[in-house]
Amino acid sequence: MLTNSPTENGRNSTLVRQPTFHKLIRVGLPNRLRGEIWELTSGSMFLRIRSPKLYEETLAKFDGQESLAIDEIEKDLNRSLPEYPGFQSEEGIGRLRRVLTAYSWTNAEVGYCQAMNIVVAALLMYVRSCRVHCRNC
Repeated sequence: MLTNSPTENGRNSTLVRQPTFHKLIRVGLPNRLRGEIWELTSGSMFLRIRSPKLYEETLAKFDGQESLAIDEIEKDLNRSLPEYPGFQSEEGIGRLRRVLTAYSWTNAEVGYCQAMNIVVAALLMYVRSCRVHCRNC
């Protein structure tokens, strides 16, 4: 179904209009398309286009500031998909920390709640950090 997806079915928003799209979602997405489809169907692609620097600007604006949400994030970082090697290194944990921190500042009413680390960790397996954050804004 997806062998020639970009040429036969289009790419990004044109893919959704294809009759096979909903079947594809039900059957399961290939790993190579999961990030792109998540970004498209969640609407984060459009948020990222509208505010392309929001992630970096949020991190810079609140750099070094503390909050209850950040304390809770730090407690949960090492519990995030411990079986996945990508989150056993400082680089992987840093990516997770930055996305969760940016979200907590962007949506201060929610801040951080337990298990957000698991959801974000799963998304980070397929999408760049700034793209994960855009959906949460």
